[in-house]
Amino acid sequence: MKLLSLISLFAVFTLQLKALEIDIWYGDEQSFGHLGGHPQRWVNVLGQVSPASEIQSLTYSLNNGEAYSLSFKEDNKRMAKDGDFNVEILRTLLNEGKNQVSIIAVDTQGNRTLRSVVVVYHKNEEEWPLPYTIDWSKVGDISEAAQIVDGKWELTPDGVRSVERYYDRVIAFGDNSWENYEVQTTVIIHALTGPKELSNTTNVTHVAIATRWPGHDADGNQPTVKWHPLGATAEYRLGKDLTNTRWRVFDGQRKYHVESERRRDLEFEKPYHMKHRVQTLPNGLTHYQVKLWAADSEEPAKWDFERFEPGDLRSGSALLLAHHSDATFGNVTVVPID
Repeated sequence: MKLLSLISLFAVFTLQLKALEIDIWYGDEQSFGHLGGHPQRWVNVLGQVSPASEIQSLTYSLNNGEAYSLSFKEDNKRMAKDGDFNVEILRTLLNEGKNQVSIIAVDTQGNRTLRSVVVVYHKNEEEWPLPYTIDWSKVGDISEAAQIVDGKWELTPDGVRSVERYYDRVIAFGDNSWENYEVQTTVIIHALTGPKELSNTTNVTHVAIATRWPGHDADGNQPTVKWHPLGATAEYRLGKDLTNTRWRVFDGQRKYHVESERRRDLEFEKPYHMKHRVQTLPNGLTHYQVKLWAADSEEPAKWDFERFEPGDLRSGSALLLAHHSDATFGNVTVVPID
């Protein structure tokens, strides 16, 4: 009998060891809309469940409502690895003030793990301020200056860094009141994952600034994948290394994705300034202008690349993106263009 008891205790202990753990990347209480406006139609609660091999199901509910399934497998899109999840909730479904997001993971033995996150929602009808600046050294948390859409990011002495190289790791700031404006930041490239010929990777590696962003468009996926409509993403294409790099202006749906003729070689661990300007002209066309230059040199008078396009949207927020690149974005300055 004692032997059976010991075996039973060991079995229980083994099951406890295998209990799933839910890691919430940006805290058990997260605020949205507190900065004076909303960068997109969604809020995102990001994290990871481990061990991923033991997950049978993963769901979430909002304010004790209906349970919805969450994706938790690497998909060459927004899920970087097995166990990752992105709770994507329309802002219109949130109550003013505190909301409870309950995440439930069930393992292959049927054991349940629950983790709750408090989402503090500010409906905030005010506009996101413009001009706008971010000094990363003066914030203790990324959410004090921007809204994380995808990926795992961390603050460093040089700025905000994408922790894992994968499909569009995204940080947003601004709102639908931003129309004609210019975004400038610095970027340091630490490492690359070469272009992948897989669905939605678009066979590129880049760092980018996007403008006139409303949020991913609803497409039936969890989380959503559809990038258009938006203004345009100004991608600085990096390739397998930092030779022969160049700009590409891309609208997200392949109506146009035009590359600059100019090619150049960059260096790892060296800071570069990036600038993206968007402006709608009296004739209705949208003018996109981009440039990149070494941080230890003077800003060139001419733009590296310019495009005139019809444009899908006339306003929207701005994004910093690292696509299959390990990159640090420095301080950000956004100014309106008359």
